[in-house]
Amino acid sequence: MIDQRLLHRRAAQGAIAMVCVTLALVVLARFTGGGTDYRPEGETVAAVDLLFTDEPGGAVAVFNADTGAEIITYGENEGVFVRAVMRSVARQRRMRDQGPEIPVRLERLENDQLWLTDPASGVDFYLGAFGPDNTALFDEILAAESGIITAQAQGDRP
Repeated sequence: MIDQRLLHRRAAQGAIAMVCVTLALVVLARFTGGGTDYRPEGETVAAVDLLFTDEPGGAVAVFNADTGAEIITYGENEGVFVRAVMRSVARQRRMRDQGPEIPVRLERLENDQLWLTDPASGVDFYLGAFGPDNTALFDEILAAESGIITAQAQGDRP
């Protein structure tokens, strides 16, 4: 039979070892910066402030917050990733008693990173972390906005 004192001693040694390993990992993470938030680095090369509105029939319209120009409208089954990100933004805002009237900022950095920043909740989304197909939807918004600005500069209507 197993000696109960030996069993309790092994359990205590295991618990002490786990505490020591945990403490060592915390110290390592603290001194190396591991586990900290990833923040944008680099200069902004393109940016737009956006407002999103729910439209009849399940559509979602995306507007330039500065000019009021409509950039793109996603039908009921389109732009699923954009909708998911904006639901997350809306949830963060509800938790902080913020409404939809404050625009979010979509930025492309010089290193080609794409970020969505919500100043109302303080949440940043590194969109590249979600894969190229999902990032392409926000690329589409930025490209459409760039096309609107170019058309307006040339005197054409968007």
